[in-house]
Amino acid sequence: MKNILYIILITAQTLYASTRGDVKILEATENIQYLSQKIATDYLFFYKSPNNVILKNQLYKNIENLQFYIKEIEEIADTKKDANTQKILDYFRYRIEQIKKIPDKKVDLVNVKLILKSSEVLLEGAKFIANEHRYKFSKEEKMLMLNKEILYLLKRVNKYYMASYIGLNSHTNYEKMQEAIIDTDNRLEMMNRYNYPNKLNSKLNKINQIWDRDKKFFYQVDKFAIPYLLSDSTDYIEDLVTQIEQYHKRNL
Repeated sequence: MKNILYIILITAQTLYASTRGDVKILEATENIQYLSQKIATDYLFFYKSPNNVILKNQLYKNIENLQFYIKEIEEIADTKKDANTQKILDYFRYRIEQIKKIPDKKVDLVNVKLILKSSEVLLEGAKFIANEHRYKFSKEEKMLMLNKEILYLLKRVNKYYMASYIGLNSHTNYEKMQEAIIDTDNRLEMMNRYNYPNKLNSKLNKINQIWDRDKKFFYQVDKFAIPYLLSDSTDYIEDLVTQIEQYHKRNL
């Protein structure tokens, strides 16, 4: 009997440690997804304002943050168990070395294309790693993931709006922006089905109002060039989403 209890205890501890590691890795991949889009978006604004020191420093800071979360996954992932994750991390290391040099290079379309491609590589890789470490989520964990997805999608919409705005492969980028808008709509629809307290529900209503207004402008990038206004508005939506996100964190 003692041996059986000992085995059960060890198994439970192993499963808890494994799940805890998965949680940490998933959190890191969420941050990588968001930063991959933010860095690209910031660089597109930097392309339009190459003397903006604040934007340049912001790029440095977010590239550092990106490295931090990649390193975090490296430290947690088991070399033998997580062979696929390790392969993706190899790609990340190569891309990071390229990205690190970009803020100091000449601001041109060549580097815009490189940063756009890198943002897609990082996003795809982060999603792959996340799928490798998924487990059965609770209701609150699902909502937390939903909030995180909305945050990176908002940045993705802005990224492709800017890419279309500067005329870089505008048709393809416009289509990708449309896809990101539809994905954002779908996730907000799921978010609207959650029964929030009145205070948070008013924030969600505000998100819906702003998003319904802004997406009309995103769709008309060829008619209305207002990237700074839309970026500022998106930052405000992100702030509201983050406030709601804290509610789900407290309920875990």
